[in-house]
Amino acid sequence: MARFLFITDTHLGVEQVGFHQQPAYPDKIRELLDCLVREEIERGGIDFLLHGGDMVDRCEPDIVRGAAEVFRLPVPVYLSVGNHDLTRRDALDIWLSEAPGFFNGRSPQYAVRCGDCVIHIVPNQWEADALYYWHEAQVPYFAEDQIGRLEAAVSQHPDCVHLLSIHNPIFGVSPEQSGLAGIVHAVPDAFRETVTGLVRKHPNIKGVLSGHNHVNTLVRDGEAIYASGSSFVETPFEYKVVEVTKHSLRIETRNAKSALRFAPSYNPSRAFVQGRPQDREAELRF
Repeated sequence: MARFLFITDTHLGVEQVGFHQQPAYPDKIRELLDCLVREEIERGGIDFLLHGGDMVDRCEPDIVRGAAEVFRLPVPVYLSVGNHDLTRRDALDIWLSEAPGFFNGRSPQYAVRCGDCVIHIVPNQWEADALYYWHEAQVPYFAEDQIGRLEAAVSQHPDCVHLLSIHNPIFGVSPEQSGLAGIVHAVPDAFRETVTGLVRKHPNIKGVLSGHNHVNTLVRDGEAIYASGSSFVETPFEYKVVEVTKHSLRIETRNAKSALRFAPSYNPSRAFVQGRPQDREAELRF
């Protein structure tokens, strides 16, 4: 069995909080991670922590070094870089130089094998003219060689359960969840169809994890689960526990609020960010 924690969108090094769904406390990251260590890691059974992207708010060598120090935990930490992690054209060089421990094989696209599970970290691209760089584009895509590398890696382990970690969500937030008139954070059809097409082509891919929208969502499409996570530094500081066996995938959303030493504020008018029960937890058996 593989059992790991999934968090996303911590935005370390932010000078003034920009996009957020609930009140954000990136300055409390050490206390929040201490809660994870006490509540989850020290109790045993956690193999690693996977960060879904936007670990930092902007890519600067000193901020990346600080993130590497903050995320020095008792278990390995892996990163699927998000758009805010890539705010310079030399961002990838900075990450691989200052925080190589977040990446297997010194590559931003890599795999982590744990028991009968393989997690593929495949960061989506943003700017049409440069890979692993983000300035303002919000049209996610994959470079052609990324898809080929992923399919080759999946084919190497035909008897394993496979998961993908991608920063941009595959589905938007439905009106049924948000209570609003339309889809929030709608996803380009081409991007969604690329990912869902890969899952249909490779039925041993059973789950896709993402961040970016700072909202807990969960969609069961066919024989796979697509889940996005709220920001770990926004009240109530939520994370996911992911368990994978040969015959099942279970995702559960938990929060660290009760174990903190400060009193955060909360915006009840945006409670949909936390999701309904079906947006927070699911089990898939196969």
